[in-house]
Amino acid sequence: MVLERSLIVERVKAGLRNAKAKGKRIGRPHTFVDARRIATLRSAGQSWPQIAKQLGIEVGTARRAYQSLSKTPTHRVAAAD
Repeated sequence: MVLERSLIVERVKAGLRNAKAKGKRIGRPHTFVDARRIATLRSAGQSWPQIAKQLGIEVGTARRAYQSLSKTPTHRVAAAD
């Protein structure tokens, strides 16, 4: 049983290596999320499910994007005269 499982694991890893070598992208595709639009909709009083449905994303994705917006530093460098 252990031997069979290790053979399966090795075959799967070999398949993934082969796919990557051929240029295949592995994993979930990235989704662009407009955090500023989420903030605008949120300030307009819309709920998380409403925002998620309108943008075609999951509620958790919308919340993470909104939270990352507040964590993003908005430092401005003063121009030297």
